[in-house]
Parts: sequence; C-alpha cells; structure tokens
Amino acid sequence: REGASLEMALGQGLGFGESLRSLWVLVKPNLSQLIIVLFIVLSVGSSAKFHLFPMPWIAGQSKCRSMALPPTSAMNNFVDSNGVTYSPVSYVRELPDCTEKATVYWFVDEKFTITTANLVFFGISKAVCNFITGVVADTIGRKQAILIGWIFAIPMPFMVIYASGWWSVATSNLFLGIQQSLVWSSTIFLMIDLVGQKHSGAAVGVNETFGYTAQAITTVISGAILDPLEPRTSNYWVLLGIIIVNILVAAVLLKESRPLAKKEEDDTTGKDAQFLFNTRLTWPSGRWSEASVAKSAFVYTSFVNPSLTVICFAGLMINFLSGFAFSLLIKWTKDGSETGLWDALDTATVANISLCYGIFKGVLQFICGFLGDRFGRKWVIVTGLTTCFFALIIFIGVGSTQAKPTAGFFAASSFLGIGTAIMYSTALAAVCDHADPTWRSSALGTYRFWRDMGYAVGALVTGAVADWIGILWAVGVAAMLTALSALLIAVFYEEVLPTDDIYHLNGIAVKEISSSSQGTDTPPKQRGLEQSAFAQPAPAYPPQMPGGGGFPQQYPQQEAQRGGQMAPMGGFAPPYMMGGGGGPPPPFPFQD
Repeated sequence: REGASLEMALGQGLGFGESLRSLWVLVKPNLSQLIIVLFIVLSVGSSAKFHLFPMPWIAGQSKCRSMALPPTSAMNNFVDSNGVTYSPVSYVRELPDCTEKATVYWFVDEKFTITTANLVFFGISKAVCNFITGVVADTIGRKQAILIGWIFAIPMPFMVIYASGWWSVATSNLFLGIQQSLVWSSTIFLMIDLVGQKHSGAAVGVNETFGYTAQAITTVISGAILDPLEPRTSNYWVLLGIIIVNILVAAVLLKESRPLAKKEEDDTTGKDAQFLFNTRLTWPSGRWSEASVAKSAFVYTSFVNPSLTVICFAGLMINFLSGFAFSLLIKWTKDGSETGLWDALDTATVANISLCYGIFKGVLQFICGFLGDRFGRKWVIVTGLTTCFFALIIFIGVGSTQAKPTAGFFAASSFLGIGTAIMYSTALAAVCDHADPTWRSSALGTYRFWRDMGYAVGALVTGAVADWIGILWAVGVAAMLTALSALLIAVFYEEVLPTDDIYHLNGIAVKEISSSSQGTDTPPKQRGLEQSAFAQPAPAYPPQMPGGGGFPQQYPQQEAQRGGQMAPMGGFAPPYMMGGGGGPPPPFPFQD
C-alpha cells in the first residue's frame, strides 16, 4: 500500500525465503561487526553462569548442625540475678565425626530468603541498570555502554574469591547485574540497529539464542570444574579471563551503531532524525511542560500504552520463572524433598536438569523470534506463557507424588525452557513495534527493567512462600501468576500490522480517511488523518505549513503559541518528538 515504508516491525508480507534473503542483505555489509557482537553475547551469557552456578554450594544448609527441639529431660533453665528465668526453645544438634558439604558458609537455620539473596541483588541492580542502559545507549552510544559494562564486571570474581562472609558474596551480584544490563542490553540494541526494526524479532532471537545457549553449555562446564569443597576457585578464575578478553575486544574491534538507527528513522519518516533529550507534556489548557525522553519513555512504556503494560508484566514473569529455575529449583533438587519422599540428587543430575531449561531456552529463540516477525506477537507470547504454566504443574505433580522424580524434572525443566524461548524474543520485538528508532533503546530499557525485576520478585516471593508453607506452594504461586499474565496478553495486547490503517498516538486514535481534500504534494501519511469521535483533538504528522512549522492548519493559533508540532490536547506528548523536523509519523496501533 501507499506509505509502506511506515511498516513498524512485522514482515508478514514476506515469504520464508524472501525474509531470509532480506535479512542477509541487511547483515552482509556489517557481517564482521555481527560476528564481534555475537562473540560478546556468548561471553556475557557464559559469564553470568560461571558466576551464579556455584552459589548454592558456597552457602547452604549445614550438614552437621541443625536446629532441634530439646527433650524434656534436657531442659536447662537459667535464672539471672533479678530472678528472671530463661528457658531454651530449641537446641543446635551437632553430629559427631561429620564433615560439612562446603568449607565456605553454611547456615544452621537456613532460610530460602537468605540463601537466594544473591538473586535479589542481581535482579534489582540488573533491572535498574537496564533502564539506565537504554538511556545511555541512546545518549553516548552502544559501544561505550558495552565497554563500561565489562569494566564494572572486574570486581565480581575477587569479591567471591576473597570474601569474608556470605553477604560479601551476595553483594557481588550487584556488579553482575550492572554488567549484564549494560553489555547484554546494548548488544540487543546494536543488533536491531544492524538489521532494522522489520527483522527485530529475528535479531533478538539470534542474540538470545547465542547468549542462553552459551549459558546452558556453561552450566555443564561449571558443574564439571566445580569442586564442592572449594567452590570459589576455578569458575571465578575463568570468569576473570572472560572479562579481560572482552574489554579488549570492545575497546579495539567494536564499532558504534547509532548512525544506523538514525538512518533507519530518516528513511522511515523522510526527515532528519535526531537523538534529542526532551519531550513535551501538554495539558488541557494548552500549557505545556518539558520532560526528558528517559522519563517519557518509561512512563509511556510502563503505564500509558496498554499493550506495552501487559508486555512488561509478561517480561517480569519470564525472569520470575528464571529466578525459580536458577535458585529454588537447584536448591530443591540438591537438598531433596521436604517430606522425605525423594532423596537429594547428585551434582551432575542437578546441573543436567538446569541444562534442560537453559538449552531449550537458548537454541529455540531465533526460530521463535523469526515466527513472531511472520505471524505476530500476541499468540506466540500467549503460547509461551501457557507452556510455562503446564511445566510448573508438572513440577508440582512430580515433586509431590514420585519417589524417583528425575525423569519428571527433566521433562518439566525442558517444557519450562521451551515456553520461555517461545515468548522471550517476541516480547522484546513487541516493544520495538511500539517505538521509533531514536528512542527504541529507552523503550527496550524500560521493558528490560520490568523483566529483570522478575529475578528479584521471583526470588523473594518464591523464597518467602517456600519458607512459609513449602516449595510446592511456591511453585503453585508461580503457576497462577503465569496463567494471569497469559490471560492479560490475550485480552489487552494489540498487534502492530503492516496493513493497519489505525495508529495509536499516545492513547489518541487517528484513522486514515480519503485524501481527496488534501494537496497532492503532501506525503502519504500526512494526508488523511482525522481524530476519532471520542478523542480529544490529536492531529499527528499534519500537512506542513509554510516555513516548515509542521502544525495543523486547523490549530494555527494554539500551535503558534506553543511552537513546534501540536501535541494531543490533554495527552502525553510521546517520545517521537525526538525525531525533529515536525516529528515522525505516529507508529502506534490503537484498539477500537
């Protein structure tokens, strides 16, 4: 159709072979840079696993000492000088001739909320820094963000190797979160810049496939080189080597990709796009205030656009489940059933169960991201969440009824990885559908903030429920929240389609109408925009006035008072104002 250059992300008009050829044409001029980026992705994925996998062996329940109620005959009361009597509530039971499983940190009265604190630190720091990373990548560039991220990783191995207590080890994950957000997020931004928004699902899929496949393989390597009695050695020296190599690669070989993002928006809008820093908030009175693009993108992505709001919640559930797979599931399988139904599994089996989750989560993401580009985002994401829900039900059934749960845990972990892979890349691409290239990183950073907050929320919620009423109930809570997220996506998410003639401008509907009343020299999407009957005046990308002012002819007085392009009355001037020159066309779908 006329104005086809305004297609946001979906390549639904292309066949499979044509899509691959189109992708290759975009990648070929920058193939060497793509290879460098994928190397960095492999490194950042494996570095997280080398750091996190030994944590359950570094701290855990004591094998030799435990809390116990004393027998009545052993009750020894103590009376102080004031006549106050003290009676022991419990004793510490210590086994003779016993050697601890680890020589590092063990707890006599272990709480899941304490020994999963490392994931809480990791999740919070990664979530906050993901949002900051989006702003940094749009401001100073993708390359600089990647380099800074690897520099922040330097303290991580030393904080574990030379830690004086568990909390020193746990807080090292603050630096892991910073490194993962700056490096991994920026590689995603960079790869989308390389291939363009139309192939964003495939770009994210390739990125995540490499990263999470590296994590899955590293799970086996970490388990193989781990010494349960000295878990702070080999994994962390390997991690230090990875950090040093990647600092050199990012500094010397990697190139900046922001010019590609600018060119993409230039081609889309026919204007000279700029990476600006402010947007405008216009009130019903016509008065306006300025807000930074970072704040505008965060508010718009989190709360204004209902499609993005439910995507952010789905993202939170993605890493809620990852937090379960990386912490509670590992502790559950290595310690055994709480009721004694089945015994603790050995280290190799625990690693392989985790591998089933990681390998499927990794290798399927490119395929699923590519399918999302072809068939839309909504039902791909719903399918992924539903698959994860049934995986959690399998965990509950096997863990509560089977004396030999290994095979069932392998199956459940595999389904959990498959479900996560189905929705992971597609959710990121869905955010790209609702953003312009010049503020896309800020929107993705907002989504990744909520997604990675799932690590902290998942560790806290499942840990607290496990401490309160047991692990099986914690898995049940995760299953219910996953089902809720799938329902919200099915009801509220609205697709962005290349054939749509309905666009969402900051909650205001604008529809394409006949262009017979417009001049023939007006660009396609400048013609034929009118407000819906229920909307406040919301002209967008209007016919240009003499001098390039870009305001709608029916509102010259108000626009002249404000200067620049008219924002929706009573609405939130969205970050597309960054585009400059009157603003790019409205890219957001509206649901009737």
